[in-house]
This record gives sequence, structure tokens and C-alpha cells, in this order.
Amino acid sequence: MAIYHLSVKLITRTTGRSATAAAAYRAGEQIHDNRTAQTFDYTRKKEVSYRRIFAPPNAPQWMKDREQLWNAAEQAESRKDAQIAREIEVALPIELSPSQQIILLERFVHTQLTSKGMVADVVIHNKKNNPHAHILLTTRDINITHDGFGQKNRAWNSKEQLEEWREQWAKHCNRRLSIASSKSRIDHRSLQDQGLDQIPTVHVGANCNAMNKRGISSKRKEFNTLIKEKNMINEKSKQLIASLKLDDEMNPIQQEIVQAKKSKHLFLNPTDFNNSKKYREAIFARTYIPILLEIFADYCTGVDEIETEIGTCFQINLNGGGKVYDYGSQIKIANGTDAEIKVAIKLAVEKGWQGLHLTGSDEFKSQVFLEAILSGAFRLEQITGYKPSKAVLEVIRDCKPALKIANESNVIKSYVVEKSDDSGTGSVEQGHLPRLKI
Repeated sequence: MAIYHLSVKLITRTTGRSATAAAAYRAGEQIHDNRTAQTFDYTRKKEVSYRRIFAPPNAPQWMKDREQLWNAAEQAESRKDAQIAREIEVALPIELSPSQQIILLERFVHTQLTSKGMVADVVIHNKKNNPHAHILLTTRDINITHDGFGQKNRAWNSKEQLEEWREQWAKHCNRRLSIASSKSRIDHRSLQDQGLDQIPTVHVGANCNAMNKRGISSKRKEFNTLIKEKNMINEKSKQLIASLKLDDEMNPIQQEIVQAKKSKHLFLNPTDFNNSKKYREAIFARTYIPILLEIFADYCTGVDEIETEIGTCFQINLNGGGKVYDYGSQIKIANGTDAEIKVAIKLAVEKGWQGLHLTGSDEFKSQVFLEAILSGAFRLEQITGYKPSKAVLEVIRDCKPALKIANESNVIKSYVVEKSDDSGTGSVEQGHLPRLKI
């Protein structure tokens, strides 16, 4: 399940560290330090799956170059005890796909870091069962006049700033988990603040993990094992005590209140086996609808949870009367209007889908296909269930010449063709990259 981890540390010269070495190691690249004349080469590092530099709009273009950025950060400091960079390390929820993890990370960086004037060097290390990200941050404001760094920003060192990052990371993670239809949630608060009667585990760290791989037992891992066993015993004891409580010990009025609450799905007991599914669905609905309202604030008048002939879904009511139905791994629309199609494509992107499979009439599928390609949300090879006509490909050529569609027959052969119905509506499903059949 998803775990919460966000730690912040400083890269300082007093500890013998440099920003150039830290950036090279995390990104798995080679960087030459102009100040010390050292070259740091970590190009053999295999676990790096994503690297990108984010900068505020007023940042000069050269700050997008990793070597230039961190050499400039080093040269801006003259003190022997200088704080050269700040690092935020976060654990990425394993319930999210790699693309969903990237969306989560980029949204957090944009809203919490670059919007405040920091340059962020973001790298994902895709370790098995431990995907995590390193965010290396600058510590000085950008000086536009001198095309470089200005004064130190002390506000970024405050305890309030740290608490805001911790809270916002939990909110961003829970939002993406909800959009991905995952029931997992994380909490930045301590177990005590959450009111949980559990013993917190200790951080194991890379050194202990390396020892375990070599068959050497570490005290930290043994300590964590004992803590987990203790917490498990406590939880089983609570469940046993709860199972021994008899319903007839409550008076009739109390029983009636409990049953009324359960029937309305308002305050359901998560440990009640018979209602655990309804409880999860109720919690999911209360967190998911506000997220949809926020994402589509400019497009919709409201979101309703409804029952249809194929199951429960979230109905997004659009301005002008259109409707989009979110079934989790399937998106349906009511009338096939341009507004509905645009919202459906945007919803698929927010969910982090890696492909689309289209059903419905050829007219509907061509509309969705064009919107998905021309908006840049998906590539041609990511869409199945539709055979694009020569006219459709010509439109793409005119609007997106960079795609360079050289041969229509090669493109068309990469699509799965389905029999279309007579209606103008259809659905968009979460797809997988098609296998080419030549």
C-alpha cells in the first residue's frame, strides 16, 4: 500500500558535499565542477527513469542545463559553510502507474516550488517496490538583471514552509490516488496526531537495504519486524474485542440509530465485514467528486454519483447540458458533442491513461481520434478500435506536420477495426499500446 515519506535536507559545504556531485549522482549523468575542477560521472546508474529541470517563467534558458545550473549555484556561494542546494525526497505511491507518478510529481513541483521562484531538478529512481523522487532545489532568488542568482531566500528555510510541503504532498498524492480509482490514502500527520494506537516504524535506509541484499541482518530491519508484529497483535486484539460485543446489549433506540446510519452510508464502521464495501465506496465518493469539480470547474455545473444499467459511475454535468460518465476504467459520453469529447479526453489524461480504445459509430470515433491527436494528449499508436481514413490523416498532416505521416497504409495497419453501431455516441476505454500487425 501507499506509504508517506517526505524528507528535506540541505547540501552544504561543511559536510564536504557539492551541488554538482549531488545532481550528477541523482540524474545518473556526468557533470564537471568548474570550482574544484572535479568531474563526477554516474552514467552507469541504471535506476533513473525520469529527469527534468523545472524553472520559473523569469528564469534564463541556460538554467535548464543541469551542468550550467549547478555550477552557477556553486559559484554564487563564497562561504566555507555555504548552503548550496536543498533536496526534497518523496516516496511515490506504488498504486500509480509511472505516467501517473510523473503527473503527480510535476503538479507538486509547479504549485509548490517553481511558483515560489525555485529552480527544481527532478529525478525519479524506479527501484523495485520503492519508486521515489529526488527534487534538488536552488536556494537563491533569480536575478533577471544579472542573468543569474540573487539573494538567499530565507523564507524557504522556515518550519512553516516545511509543514506546508508535507501537507501538500499528502494532498497531491491522495488526489492522484482518487483519480486513479485507488482506495489507498496517505497522511502526513504522525500516528499520534491521527489518533492511531500504533508504534511507528523506523527508516531503514539504503545502507541497511544493501546489507540485507548481501545476507547481513541489520538492527533497524529487525527492530521494524518486531514493531510490525506488535502492531499486528494489537489490531487482532481490537478485532476480537469488537466481535465479542453483542447487538442485544444495546437498547432498541441505539440499534435503530446504528442501522439508520448504515443504510444511509453516512457513518459506517470500516471493521464491519458486511458493510466494508459500502464504507469504501462512500469514502471514495466523498473525496472523488470534489476533485472532479475542481478539475472541470470551467466546464461543468456539478458532479453526481448515479447508478446505471452497467454499474455506479460519476456523471459530470457540463455547461450547455452535455454529460460525461466516469466508470473508472471506462468513460462514456451522452451526445457526442465537441464539449463532451474534450472533457472526456482531459479526464483520460488526468487519470494517467497510456492509451484509448474507441467504440461507437465511425463518426464519433473519428471525432475522438482527431481531438486526442490534435490536442497532443495521445499519439497515433496509442489509440485502438478505429481505422483512420485518408481524409482524417490529411487533417492531421495539415494541423500537425511535425508528426510526419509518410505512408497512410503503414499507419492504418496499426489499428484494430471494430464493427460500429448506428448511434452517434460511444465510449472511450483505458487502452493498451497495440501490437503492430503488418
